[in-house]
Amino acid sequence: MGCKGIRMTPTGDLKKLTEELEKGISLAKCRPCGCMRGALEEIRGRLKAVAGPEAAALKRKAEEWLGKTEESLYT
Repeated sequence: MGCKGIRMTPTGDLKKLTEELEKGISLAKCRPCGCMRGALEEIRGRLKAVAGPEAAALKRKAEEWLGKTEESLYT
């Protein structure tokens, strides 16, 4: 299991994931990266089967962030 004393929950996991992606998409070096685009596309696809307001919010953000990605320099 992860760090001692830290217990993640589905809501906590989605919040942490959202925070990390927000940091990444704000970095100029990450927007043209195929890894960022691939991660966002994967998240968008996987969250289709997840219910709840946190998942819905992350799906909307993933769509928004995909719009901010640039032509991929790396694949």
